[in-house]
Amino acid sequence: MEEWDEIEVPNNVKDIFVEMKNTAELMVDLAYSSVLFQEKEIAEEVLELEEYLDLLNYHLMVKAVLAARSPKEAEQITAILQMGRAIDEISNAAADLAKMVLEEKLHPVVRDAILESEETIGKVQVSPESILVGKTLEELDLATNTGVWVSAIRRGKRWIFDPDEDTKIMPGDILIGRGTRTALDYLKEIARGILKVMKHE
Repeated sequence: MEEWDEIEVPNNVKDIFVEMKNTAELMVDLAYSSVLFQEKEIAEEVLELEEYLDLLNYHLMVKAVLAARSPKEAEQITAILQMGRAIDEISNAAADLAKMVLEEKLHPVVRDAILESEETIGKVQVSPESILVGKTLEELDLATNTGVWVSAIRRGKRWIFDPDEDTKIMPGDILIGRGTRTALDYLKEIARGILKVMKHE
């Protein structure tokens, strides 16, 4: 974990816990994406995030132990540590999927299972004519306006993982997003320039 040594970790138990939850959610989305699209770069990002989550889990344990000053507090801390361990197990499962992609050991049934889920992962290419172009993710608020959560963007040969609210959508971007099939189809129509307005604009 040497590459994570200089990463600034949140200062308190609550913030570390929230960061662990968000990281694990991103890992699951990216792991599913790597399976569906056979993208080894995404799988490699999942394994890097696993190292980061392990670091967070370590800091969670240290800060939690230091925070316990009474038997009652110790009981509360134990519950937090159990949740931290559960999140860590989710991240390990996502990493196992990523490793199978890298080792090319995936059975087709895994991909089929993801595709049959109520919520799935989709790949959306942005046309130069799309109303998405030139706007930030904060301005677009795709989760609210389309029901799709964007977890990664491919821009040429470069990947943007876990894009933030200031990330601008550019022509030719390929968005990797999670949502229902209906939501993904709706976003595809917007991205292709077929629809010129979103629901809540």
